[in-house]
Amino acid sequence: MDSNVQSSKGVRTGHCNVENSPSAPPQTLLNIIIVGAGIAGLALAGIMGSSGHTVTVLEAAPAIGEVGAGIYCSPNLTRLLSRWGLDSYIRKYTDSLTHIKLRRWEHGEFLGAAPLMPEVEKIHGAPQYVIHRADLHRALMANAETVAEVRVNSMVTDVDFEKPCVTLSDGRVLEADLVVGADGMKSICRRLLYLKQGLVDKPRPTGNAAFRACIPLDVIEDEELRSFMTEPVANRWMGPGRHVQAYPIRHGKLYNMVMCHPDTGFSEESWTAKASKQEILDHFGSWDPVRLRKILDYVPDENVMKWRLCEHEPLHTWVVGNVVLLGDACHPMLPYVAQGAAQAIEDVAVLHLALNRISNLGDIPVLLKAYELARKPWAETIVETGGRHLARDQKFKAISQGGDNPDLLGDAKTHSFLWGHDPEHDFLENFESLIKQARHLLQSVV
Repeated sequence: MDSNVQSSKGVRTGHCNVENSPSAPPQTLLNIIIVGAGIAGLALAGIMGSSGHTVTVLEAAPAIGEVGAGIYCSPNLTRLLSRWGLDSYIRKYTDSLTHIKLRRWEHGEFLGAAPLMPEVEKIHGAPQYVIHRADLHRALMANAETVAEVRVNSMVTDVDFEKPCVTLSDGRVLEADLVVGADGMKSICRRLLYLKQGLVDKPRPTGNAAFRACIPLDVIEDEELRSFMTEPVANRWMGPGRHVQAYPIRHGKLYNMVMCHPDTGFSEESWTAKASKQEILDHFGSWDPVRLRKILDYVPDENVMKWRLCEHEPLHTWVVGNVVLLGDACHPMLPYVAQGAAQAIEDVAVLHLALNRISNLGDIPVLLKAYELARKPWAETIVETGGRHLARDQKFKAISQGGDNPDLLGDAKTHSFLWGHDPEHDFLENFESLIKQARHLLQSVV
């Protein structure tokens, strides 16, 4: 066993302000292994490490690199980051958008707009902003490294759900009080949990795929086009079976683009599969010649990613023994409601509250099950909401035929449902009931 993973000896202080969180101080300090140094894993490492727990993050990649593109940070996410005291670091990377503007695909005619900032913050008490995924990752890493150990080049190949412990590709075995699988949509922890139950995880293609690209705005020579691209709005072009959404990030230095289209079988369920500008033009080269087509000319060929959009059957459980999943490892999200990162952070919030209420190691299974009971139904509802938005997007083909606009991606009911949610408040309000249910479920399987 690796002697470097030991029980915690004291409380360390990072950026996370646990005093401002509704969390009580930890009753028992735990030794935690987190598999995966993505947004969910690093956020959990930071807040658990700040509470005094010993945390080791295992990342398979040989180095932490800049991956991904722009993401929406909705109020249900930003509320938690602010509560944990991370605003002072993260907000230097963020941009606020004032509206989502909907446009017709052929010529880019303006169809309508949905307000974002500052109206969103007035309604929900927390801001909405956009950020490059790598910048959010950088901020969470800076915090995590002050209170946890992050090990790269540490690929987990096996998990013992009973001990618990993990085996690395070099043969090392690391033990802990609990193991958290935060290793994303291609999670080894989820695959092993499926195998433990005699099942196989089979992603189901939706029939759609997407391109991602970021354009450096300093290469845009057309002043009118540059002014359009730097305006603090998200532009959304809708057409039959396809749509494009784009907005500026990094304080007007990059133009982030997501382009959804029918899946032709060339892509995979990955954020990092390479594509080319020509592939984008094959799908969108005839769209809005005044703006979008000119923008696409500036897409750097080496900067295009593609991925297949897949649905996953809900897991029977997120918890086996002292091993638990969170984020995309247990509820991969389609991008249609922009909740992937937000739901992962909500998982982190509830798991943190649950683990800080463990009074002895024997409590771990009960508190993990309480976390699952609090989060699983909610996250799976959001996954279903993304599927409904996929079906809704197909209706936008009416726009290309002169039909009415069926939605503005600004539905107030959807926003209230998603953005008004406070998972910490709900968990604490229902804590006794969740514990009672968790104990009953665990006793019924003994």
